[in-house]
Amino acid sequence: MSSPETEPARRTGYVVKVYPRFSETFIVTEILAREAAGEQLRIFALRHTSDTRFHPELARVKAPVEFVPRVAKTTEAWAHLAEATATIGGFAERYARLLPELTGYDAGEAHQAVALAVMARRASLTHLHSHFGSMSGRVAEIAAELAGITFSVTTHAKDLFHESVDAARLERMLERAHHMVTISRYNLEHLRAAYPHLADKVHLLYNGLELARFPYRDPAAPDGELRVAAVGRLVEKKGFAHLVRVAARLRDEGVALRVRIAGEGELAGPLAALVERTGAPVELLGACTQEEVRGLLGWADVFAAPCVVGADGNADGLPTVLLEAMATGVPCVATAVTGIPEAVVDGRTGLLLEPGDDDGLAAALRGLAGDADRVGLARAARRLIEARFDSALQARTLAALEDDPEPRAVESARAVRRDLAGRRVAYVCVDPGIPVFGAKGASVHVQEIVRALRRRGAEVRLYCTRAAAGGRAGAGAAPSDLADVAVTEVRVGKHADASEREVAQRAAAAELAAAVRRDGTDLVYERYSLFSTVLETLAGDGVPGVLEVNAPLIDEQRTHRELEHEALARELLERQVRAARRTVCVSAPVADWVREHVPDAGDVGVVANGVDTARIRPAPAANDDGAVEAVFVGTLKAWHGVETLVDAVAASSGGWHAKIVGDGPLAGALRERAAAHGPEVAARIRFTGAVPPADMGRELAAADIAVAPYPAAGDSESYFSPLKIYEYLAAGLPVVGSRVGQVPSIVDDGATGRLVAPSDPQALAAAIDALAADPAAREALGAAGRARAVAAHDWSRVLEKILAGVDFPRRELPPASAGADAAAALIGEES
Repeated sequence: MSSPETEPARRTGYVVKVYPRFSETFIVTEILAREAAGEQLRIFALRHTSDTRFHPELARVKAPVEFVPRVAKTTEAWAHLAEATATIGGFAERYARLLPELTGYDAGEAHQAVALAVMARRASLTHLHSHFGSMSGRVAEIAAELAGITFSVTTHAKDLFHESVDAARLERMLERAHHMVTISRYNLEHLRAAYPHLADKVHLLYNGLELARFPYRDPAAPDGELRVAAVGRLVEKKGFAHLVRVAARLRDEGVALRVRIAGEGELAGPLAALVERTGAPVELLGACTQEEVRGLLGWADVFAAPCVVGADGNADGLPTVLLEAMATGVPCVATAVTGIPEAVVDGRTGLLLEPGDDDGLAAALRGLAGDADRVGLARAARRLIEARFDSALQARTLAALEDDPEPRAVESARAVRRDLAGRRVAYVCVDPGIPVFGAKGASVHVQEIVRALRRRGAEVRLYCTRAAAGGRAGAGAAPSDLADVAVTEVRVGKHADASEREVAQRAAAAELAAAVRRDGTDLVYERYSLFSTVLETLAGDGVPGVLEVNAPLIDEQRTHRELEHEALARELLERQVRAARRTVCVSAPVADWVREHVPDAGDVGVVANGVDTARIRPAPAANDDGAVEAVFVGTLKAWHGVETLVDAVAASSGGWHAKIVGDGPLAGALRERAAAHGPEVAARIRFTGAVPPADMGRELAAADIAVAPYPAAGDSESYFSPLKIYEYLAAGLPVVGSRVGQVPSIVDDGATGRLVAPSDPQALAAAIDALAADPAAREALGAAGRARAVAAHDWSRVLEKILAGVDFPRRELPPASAGADAAAALIGEES
């Protein structure tokens, strides 16, 4: 995905109990995917492997592997502590704080955590990631705490459901973690129910497959006998004893079948004895490499995963080999244990049974030996795997989660960073078309930057030409959380012609500049407006300024409205840009426009728009109470292309409804257009009218798909950075957008949404039809979009990029002087 943002200097170390481990192919796949994306990783193992066979994919891993030393003598423990004290700044204080807790831990784990902290700091790591919330997770947690870096954990099944799990200890781990990943929705709901106050820190991310290594082929009909494959450790939770007994029963019934089970484990002897006692047509193959497993899947007509919950509470999470079978086109029979139903949907992507249901397993295998729609099951399974279990998407999502500066609870994390405390910021907007407390996109942008500044401790005052929407003077329309912001408003008013309006806007800017100078400020943050030099005026007194440019306003005004004093507008743009410490533009085309008009512009950067990821969040559960709903949000104007969405409803298969949130000059025409398609189409389109920004999260949470149907446009009109798409991503919705302008730099086609040709109702309809019929794809795309929004597009991150390198020491300003008089004189000369 191309993006104007620069990727952070992330350096991640993987912490595992044993490396390599024959049964943990999912960890190797994840590391390979992250390396393929360009990451440089390190691997830290707490134990040496006892495996005697290894998967060939290990040879492709580039990350160096280091074994964390274990302490055998007290003198070694003291040596580790001395080394850590000398290597890690602040180690002694952190260790003293944790010591009462560490006395209750396994001593070996505590000492390895100290050693790992040293290794991580010497490798200049910024983050530790562990699989399993047991030993490896605990060591990663303490090591990260001691090293002063962040950590995360992927939880699976045994580390959540086994009788040995310490719920209080797991809660403490989650509290400290930067984030926690879990590999099924079943696990996600379990963790969020168990720790509701920490629910925001838990993220669903399925284990992925390298899809290129698992090519699909349609299954052939069984030829003479049904070949059944099963793979896994020979332990109780795999349920292989049930498969052996069912194989013996089917043989006695005259069903020709052959079963091969690959794996080794503690039940190898008892299972062999059961095969011998029952005479079941079952071969126990022992451990197999991934290449041998692929060969076994190529041999099989059916893959069986008859998992059960063990007597100790241990249960499978979501077996990787089951996903591999589904990817390659082998019809699957499995049981409804933990996350398995999220892959095997009964009758659609496989056959799903209750755990321990031998009768159901026998019936399923009989059916697959007969006239079951094996091809239909296999093709649907492959589609689900591609949408939900792609390791490339998994790698991008993990990186995005780690990139998030504070994903814990967004509001509290923001409140902690108050580096602007005591600083005064004057936010200036001289554009009379933007009510700073209104509901349009530009208004929301103003409000969110003000909020972000206040969260960092700044004292913000607003200076504008229009505070409230609806033509009223004053700030009575301020949202409740901004009601205490001091506002200075100088109205431009109504004017008969463009020249008078431009002169009045210039006069209002001069008056606002004088007001800022009277009040005093440490920084001027101005949204670029025509005919303003507020930032330049204050820069003359040594006050640093940031100029935010959201559009090529001179071109817009000339093309779509009237512009009488264009030469003056160009001159004032140059003066504002040259006076600014930084000029930030919402897109690369806008930055190019600024540089074209101001060749010696200085520091001109690109910072895309953002979203409040605390206010706009995914729905707590999938919408399953009716037809799929596709939502559009925005002003109903020509450049939003809403007519294409209306026409797409008519061109679609009819499996979804459209909700159009917003108002504008085309509202009536769009309703008429919907009605012209007939009552059936019109009934599927709902117009909500304008919605307050505070309610936007609720409107998005009720939807399933988000639409950005921008029309075809030339490069000169493709400069926008649409707020709505960032809100779509934050809401966890898959985005269907036009391949135009900046949209492809925001929506990662195939990862966070789907891109289609602009102004093409049939293409738009086809993309929405496909997502409406595929809930797994919607969920996977939405989760990736949410992770991207949190990591890169929260307003706190946007402001951080905007202010990068801007130093504004606190100071007092002199009283108003000749600067304001000179500005007023300029108005008279031009008029």
